[in-house]
Amino acid sequence: MLPEYFAIIGAIIGSLGGFYYLYETIAGKAQPNRITWLLWGIFPMVIFVAQRAQGVEGLSWASFVAGFTPLLVVTASFFNEKAYWKSEPRDYVLMAAAFVGIILWAVTANPNIALLFSLLADMLAGIPTLIKSYRHPRSESWIAYAISTIGFGTSFLSVQTYNFENTAFVAYLFVLNGAFAVLASRGRAHRQATG
Repeated sequence: MLPEYFAIIGAIIGSLGGFYYLYETIAGKAQPNRITWLLWGIFPMVIFVAQRAQGVEGLSWASFVAGFTPLLVVTASFFNEKAYWKSEPRDYVLMAAAFVGIILWAVTANPNIALLFSLLADMLAGIPTLIKSYRHPRSESWIAYAISTIGFGTSFLSVQTYNFENTAFVAYLFVLNGAFAVLASRGRAHRQATG
């Protein structure tokens, strides 16, 4: 177990992954699914508020960072036409389902239930990009996801009290970013084989 301040260090490393993705979006190398990235910006902010309401200190900043950088990515995707990825009808259905999770969060007074609903909403929001990473790995940045995986893994290792509010979201971010890094790295292998 790492000291608690490593949660902040992990959040900073995780944000570097987000900023690398932002750079690749501006350069037109990554094409973010705007629905996913917008929801990835909103939901972690909800989780951040729920965690702070329960007194979660250092680890809550990993949630904040997880929401801030996606909002920057969405904004940047409008400045380079090469960074555009067309949304499919399925993406809008998943977006609606994700918003149901936020509505359920809003009607509950239990912070752990709010955290659960926000986590489920975030998972639904990530499905379009998960599918895109599998089908079109070259449209994603494996390096950005790998950096974020290291950051959120560091935050997870700094958990001092293993309970739902302290571990659920950061563990989810670690697993999700790791999955994206593996899927997107297949595009790198393809580029090397054809390049």
